[in-house]
Amino acid sequence: SGILLYLILTHQFQYAYVYQYSSRDLPTHFLFSSFWAGQEGSFLLWILFTAIIGFVLMKTARRFESPVMAVIAVCQLFLLSMIVGLVIGPVPVGSSPFMMLAEKFPEAPMLQVPGFVPSDGNGLNDLLQNYWMVIHPPTLFVGFATMIVPFAFAVAALWQKKYTEWVRPALPWTLFAVMILGIGIAMGGYWAYVTLSFGGYWAWDPVENSSLVPWIVGVAALHTMIVQKKSGSSHKAALFLSILAFMLIVYSTFLTRSGILGDISVHSFVDLGLNNQLLLWILTMGLMGFGLFALRYRALPVPQREPDYLSREFMIFSGALLLCALAAVILLGTSAPIFGRIFRDNPSTVPLEFYNKWSLPLSVGFVFLAGLGQLFWWNKMSVENVNRVLLKPIALSVVSTVAVLLLTPFAERTAALGTPAAPAQMAQAGMLAGLGEFWSLYGTGLLMLLLVFVGFFAFFGNGMVLWRVGRGNPKLAGGALAHVGFALLILGIIASSGFSNALAPAAAVDMGGERKNFVVERGQTTTVNGYRVTYAGQETTERGRPVYVLNVEDPQGRAFTLRPVVYKSSKDQWIQHPDVRMFFEKDVYAAVTPSVMFDARDADKRGQLTLARGDSTTVGNAFAIAFRAFDTELDSATLPDSTEIAVAAVLDVTHLASGVTRTLRPLYLIMQDRSVRFLQNHIEDWGLTLTFAGMDVDTGEINLALEGVEVTPEDWLVVQAYEKPFINLLWIGIIMLSFGFGIALFRRAADYKHSRAGTD
Repeated sequence: SGILLYLILTHQFQYAYVYQYSSRDLPTHFLFSSFWAGQEGSFLLWILFTAIIGFVLMKTARRFESPVMAVIAVCQLFLLSMIVGLVIGPVPVGSSPFMMLAEKFPEAPMLQVPGFVPSDGNGLNDLLQNYWMVIHPPTLFVGFATMIVPFAFAVAALWQKKYTEWVRPALPWTLFAVMILGIGIAMGGYWAYVTLSFGGYWAWDPVENSSLVPWIVGVAALHTMIVQKKSGSSHKAALFLSILAFMLIVYSTFLTRSGILGDISVHSFVDLGLNNQLLLWILTMGLMGFGLFALRYRALPVPQREPDYLSREFMIFSGALLLCALAAVILLGTSAPIFGRIFRDNPSTVPLEFYNKWSLPLSVGFVFLAGLGQLFWWNKMSVENVNRVLLKPIALSVVSTVAVLLLTPFAERTAALGTPAAPAQMAQAGMLAGLGEFWSLYGTGLLMLLLVFVGFFAFFGNGMVLWRVGRGNPKLAGGALAHVGFALLILGIIASSGFSNALAPAAAVDMGGERKNFVVERGQTTTVNGYRVTYAGQETTERGRPVYVLNVEDPQGRAFTLRPVVYKSSKDQWIQHPDVRMFFEKDVYAAVTPSVMFDARDADKRGQLTLARGDSTTVGNAFAIAFRAFDTELDSATLPDSTEIAVAAVLDVTHLASGVTRTLRPLYLIMQDRSVRFLQNHIEDWGLTLTFAGMDVDTGEINLALEGVEVTPEDWLVVQAYEKPFINLLWIGIIMLSFGFGIALFRRAADYKHSRAGTD
């Protein structure tokens, strides 16, 4: 690791890895990012962290040192094989970060000249040139590396038949693993929020999911370990989930490093030919963990009686089951392309609705249990005690939920999810069919309302426990603090996503596009949703990149400036970095597309416009256009002879003066001789002609040529802006959750140290 970092910092471009991921113009902190920008470097970082963890375990594992270090060594052996870069006969073993340029690119003539060294490198991906990318990947890999420890202790316990003693030394490591992995995931979400132009922090992308799933299972394992230590039950669940959490780390590595998702994820994937090694790693660790678990299953301790339904043990175990169900849903959706290859050559990923549909009811369940768990006692509670401890948090949750309904647009947002059926139609359909119809229309809204209620319940219930325990012994407050943070996280997700408000003209909002834009000229002011937005001009960053200055005044009269950045990278790609202004109760977020990104217009008022699917925008202050979808199911009888491929762009065009909306379907044709033809749509009374002039298959964007309207003045911006209410609850919740894990970590580490001293 030290050698690779030295080569990067001293610009040794004769090495392929250094050439591919660094350049002379990068600041020092981004040169550090170059270390883990590629797969070979990130594997090396993982190896480094595993080595450090191994040294710590050699000093602390004591009775478990030999079997634990054996498991660590096997894992380290596989990780090292990923970067060894040897060829044994016809079989390549790994890809080395120290490969020379001429060796990696043997077909490039200039690289074969003895002594030739490029003067500069290819540089770091522009999207990775962000402060959060300096700290997010190392944090994530510390979490990946640490997750091996509870796995190793579980295997050691099965190996040595010490089925109860392993939990005490493994608990602090499990707490650290889920804490640091959770922080790493949150950093990645924040990077997406402030760097990418889609205005969100989570997109159910395979790379995001592949780190989230092990974290969820790790949290479930942590809770079952606590139950085992406290009450002597859940032995099997604690062992099984500790093994499964690390197995999912290995499986997620296969998903993201094998190239199998290269055409599906927005992240960059490179197939280094490691598929066989990764599969062998999965098989070996699976046999080691689950094989021993199956072998020892009958010998594992069984509790004298099952936990009572009204007990903390039962609530925690039920919550762990729901967490595992959520992890299974996400894993199934992420792995769908792998299963799809059985039936088709180019399988697609599942739609986002799949994750939202299944995660919502499961989230309602485990968030509710997160509120109950801390309120209930160990072993058993009476019904009278249950009523007593639940009265205040339920009452406060009802009041808070009603306040949300009355003071926010929650009701109208959820009502928009379905259109009410006629009562007579529902009655004729029969009771069961009528209930099904009702649920299909209102089910999502009701579940969202329930999630708001249980979010408040988890907040107030755990808040009361935190207040009581924190005043007595703050060292015991870690669990309650973590649960309060989790409740705030859930409420922040609901507020920032459910109440997110796109700033756009009314016509664009009415058309219901996924991303709604508006156009503002330089020096002019546009009013949207109560916000006054003025395009004041341009500035430049220290690195010479253009900054577009937007002076904004919000409905509360607060004036501020947003400075989104847009520039063309060295790889001839347009890079957009939004800007965010944070207030206590909301964020205002804006990304821009400047006029220089569009083709120049000629004298006959012919314009060019680029739209992604779901985008809507105004043109010439006369029309609003929304790109709905592609349509390839066309009637061949209506197409010209010798048409090979025909695609229609389904567009909703609104005439702003009259408010009339029409659906147009201009055609893009590829003929049998490979020539391209366009079938225009012309609206006579509006004097507008649209031509589907081109498309980008990878991004789903289309180019539209317009006649009869001037698309824009000479200097203008297309602005995509959002208001994100109470998104700070999300970030505050993550911080509190992490601090809660940290307090519990120090408590469990001190407990283990004390017990170890007693043993010595």
